Amino acid sequence: MIKQPFLRLSNEIIRKKELQGSIRLPALDWNISFFGGHQQDIKSGWHYPSERHLAFEVFYIVEGAINVTAFDNTIRLESGDIMVLYPNVWHETTSLTNTTYFNFHFNLDDERFVTNLINQGILNFPNGSLKNIPLIKSLDKLRDVLNKNMAYTFKDELKLHVLLSDFIFQLFSSEILEHTPLNSSQLKIASSIAYGIRTTLQKNIHSYFNEDFIVSDHSSRLSIDKIYSDLKISPSYGGEVFRNIYGYAPRQYLTKLKIAQAKRLLQMPDLSVINISEALGYRDPAHFSRQFKKWTENTPYQYRKSHQ
Repeated sequence: MIKQPFLRLSNEIIRKKELQGSIRLPALDWNISFFGGHQQDIKSGWHYPSERHLAFEVFYIVEGAINVTAFDNTIRLESGDIMVLYPNVWHETTSLTNTTYFNFHFNLDDERFVTNLINQGILNFPNGSLKNIPLIKSLDKLRDVLNKNMAYTFKDELKLHVLLSDFIFQLFSSEILEHTPLNSSQLKIASSIAYGIRTTLQKNIHSYFNEDFIVSDHSSRLSIDKIYSDLKISPSYGGEVFRNIYGYAPRQYLTKLKIAQAKRLLQMPDLSVINISEALGYRDPAHFSRQFKKWTENTPYQYRKSHQ
């Protein structure tokens, strides 16, 4: 097998004797997703039926008042109030007055962030509260990017990424969280399963492309059953808990991660499609190509060409 220069540079630097006493920053392999946001004016009595999303959802009431019902609780949000719902929460919304609100969905695939926020339940930051002020400043900067023509440049998108990161930082750094408490045992189990799947997949990919890795037996395939075993839970219970929290099965989550990783690796011209398919756990590159086309409606070669 032809070795690929993936992660070699960092490995070589670490090995150099003259740098062994250095202070290094951590490597980051995060996916931060922003699923679009909108600001809308709604009339009194406006109602949105029960729904759920596979991402965190943010409500910011610019003016007016709404009721958000979730977990059989109805929470009133007024001007300046902020609420954050975690993924897969059924909720419905009713406007109590003529209202302007700002709303968006996002994800950050880091177990520490997800677990921290999910374990807090429904995050509610009333206007004027300790953490509300920096969050409002961050959200107002996001609102400033809104363009009535909805024509956004790459520079605008980069700015959105920076501003979303600032909002996430403000949210995570909150030491005083005003929230509706929930029983978090199942949330922790689901989060641990997600963390195990993601980190094992990343470890396998990194190991595969590491120059010291011997590819005589690529049997370290990701086993979701092993993750259940490490957590001392049955596969049926683990799958049920995961679906209840996230809305889809663990193997569907693994597929989502593989899609994201495949797209990322295909944008690296030095990596062959054969190596990418093997790194993702496919013994047959043709199988990987069929799966990728099923996921994206493009073959790996078509995707690579369109992103060169």
